[in-house]
Amino acid sequence: LLISTITITYFLTSSFDEGTRTLDKIDLGAKTAVSLVNSGYNGTQTEGTLIYAGMTWDNAGNNYENITVYISNTTPVPVNTRVFVKNYVVETQDIDTTKYDFSIAWSG
Repeated sequence: LLISTITITYFLTSSFDEGTRTLDKIDLGAKTAVSLVNSGYNGTQTEGTLIYAGMTWDNAGNNYENITVYISNTTPVPVNTRVFVKNYVVETQDIDTTKYDFSIAWSG
């Protein structure tokens, strides 16, 4: 069992580069942050329901650049809620903002 676990761990860590893992972490963090806001976590609020609409990025060689998460709402999202979502993703997922250009595009 131990050898199997080590083999699987080695395969997964060697199969995906740091950039791919970072994209996955941003995606997961953004989805979680949207869910937290929709539940009113920590005083965050919106008039409607936030919808995670996906993510895009540019791939230049082995670098992932211009990573953009798209979040929509039927009404404008308060600034403090926008800040919460961005900070939540960066802080909980340990995103190196000096290495990865990450932004959120809001609609509504």
